[in-house]
Amino acid sequence: MTLSEASWNLNTLGDFVIMRSNGQPVYNFCVTVDDATMAISHVIRAEEHLPNTLRQALIYKSLGFPMPNFAHVSLILAPDRSKLSKRHGATSVGQFREMGYLPQGMVNYLALLGWGDGTENEFFTLEQLVESFSIDRVNKSGAIFDSTKLRWMNGQHLRALPSDELTKLVGGRWKSTGMLTESEGAFIEEAVELLKDGIDVIPDSDKQLSNLLSYPLHDTLTR
Repeated sequence: MTLSEASWNLNTLGDFVIMRSNGQPVYNFCVTVDDATMAISHVIRAEEHLPNTLRQALIYKSLGFPMPNFAHVSLILAPDRSKLSKRHGATSVGQFREMGYLPQGMVNYLALLGWGDGTENEFFTLEQLVESFSIDRVNKSGAIFDSTKLRWMNGQHLRALPSDELTKLVGGRWKSTGMLTESEGAFIEEAVELLKDGIDVIPDSDKQLSNLLSYPLHDTLTR
């Protein structure tokens, strides 16, 4: 990423509010104090925050706090290249978890939105991301949020789990939905091993198990 300098004429800024008349501090004051007291060294956020950065930099200087490094990245876009919003299916992290996405799959996918390590590799563990990430490889253009690619990425991480961990997740799902009465055992271990290639998010396992249990094995063998 080519670094560029942003500058403003302070005459256009004027006095800005840092505390409401009821004594409640506003966003720019709160985040400055919060980040400074936590010794945040780098603030990386969307380009929409450029105007806030100017105000926060002045608050840092006024309070005598060490100035962090600021970086602004392009927005994540919807498939139609508009700003991603709820009408495009944008949702919270908690909802993605409820939909069966793994934390490591989400982190891997989000890291690749506008960044790459310079190779064709797309699968990264958290430790590998920490080792490989550098701000200078972040793209200036906005990245498209692709839900199909996210599902695929999650499937890669799901199948990379140790077999006992994967069996625990899927077996727990089958018991919680009432498909099975137990969440562990030889049948579940063998079923998960047989079906895992067709599972990208945990709820996919429901259909896979249903297909397995409804297969007319006896009729097929007697034909």
